[in-house]
Amino acid sequence: MTDIQIALIQALQVHASWLEAPMLFFSFLGNAEFYLLVIALLYWCWDTRLGLRLAILMGITGGLNQALKVAFHLPRPYWVSPEVRALGSSPSFGLPSAHAQGSAALWGLIAADARSRWIWAFTAGTIVLIGISRVFLGVHFPTDVLAGWALGAAVLLGFLALEEPVGRRIAALPLSGQVLAAFAGSLALAVASFAALAALGDWEVPASWAAGALERSGEAIHPLALLDAVTTSGLFFGFAAGAAADRQPGSMCATGKGSVRLFRYAFGIAVAGAIWYGLGLFAPQDAVPAAYLFQYLRAAVAGAWVSFGAPAFFARYGPGA
Repeated sequence: MTDIQIALIQALQVHASWLEAPMLFFSFLGNAEFYLLVIALLYWCWDTRLGLRLAILMGITGGLNQALKVAFHLPRPYWVSPEVRALGSSPSFGLPSAHAQGSAALWGLIAADARSRWIWAFTAGTIVLIGISRVFLGVHFPTDVLAGWALGAAVLLGFLALEEPVGRRIAALPLSGQVLAAFAGSLALAVASFAALAALGDWEVPASWAAGALERSGEAIHPLALLDAVTTSGLFFGFAAGAAADRQPGSMCATGKGSVRLFRYAFGIAVAGAIWYGLGLFAPQDAVPAAYLFQYLRAAVAGAWVSFGAPAFFARYGPGA
């Protein structure tokens, strides 16, 4: 089965090499950074409720994906086959594809919210092309992508079924209870990955995988590091807690012309970037427990800026306030 998949990847790369630029573009549309840009745009400038729903959903699916990657601990194509060109790279395990899983969840929720035939067609096409791009770039086997799509759809269906009853219960809590619920949810996301890592016991990444990945991409892999899982957990907590503390949800997108909203978005993203990269300058380099704690807090601050800090700032000081 693996040989057949490698042969397919090789055939795509050799006979459709002209697709490299488009595939890199569609792969970018499945990056976590792109999702954050979309969520911030919706939350600040268009539909606060949809932005919040997407943030919660992507936190859940991202945390689950990180845990499953460690639990399955399977390689990427370019790690194991010299016949596969590394047109992309990633330090984490391959199964399931985070791009496929995340795109199925995010674009699926957007389509479900819009309830438009054209939006459904657009999002379905985007999801498929994002998945194909990961195979073409040599960073995923087709089975990784199929598993990602299935899991993303399953998480989305579960979210749609449970968001109303769970949301009502959380909304009935006082602010302290809502913040505590956000913290408990974020810990559950992180604990899933740490539990999966503990279940591996003494298992180590095969030296051939690390050597192959480095040789073909020029980048080292560290699939047993859980900083991405901690980042997802911290963003989930910061965003959810900040949204709970926002007493005027939707205030940023309820007023102001298009130019004002554009300025708010550009400024808000710039500040979020300054928070993320500025705090990154102080990140511990050696002590793993301290690095995990710092990463969690760093992500939580960035998430809280998006859901609470930016709306509060512009409600008080921004143009159109």
